[in-house]
Amino acid sequence: MPTEKNTITFEPTRKDELSSFLEANKDKYHEFWIILTKKKEANPQPVSFSEVVDEAIKHGLIDSRTKSVNDEKYGVRLTKRRNPDKR
Repeated sequence: MPTEKNTITFEPTRKDELSSFLEANKDKYHEFWIILTKKKEANPQPVSFSEVVDEAIKHGLIDSRTKSVNDEKYGVRLTKRRNPDKR
């Protein structure tokens, strides 16, 4: 995962933990990599992809890509939404 200064990586174990993390950090970082467990490795998953997307939208973020971390985990990249007035 990227290690830029404006990037942070987080692996939530619960949806409310993800929400609290995003709320606390949404103004500090431009890019977030949320690490999730693949479906075949955990049933039920601690936090699902759709829960990440729902929380991202609530906090003004958008998902843009996914990337495999290893056989059991993958990352979802979240970034701040662009202001349509600044195009």
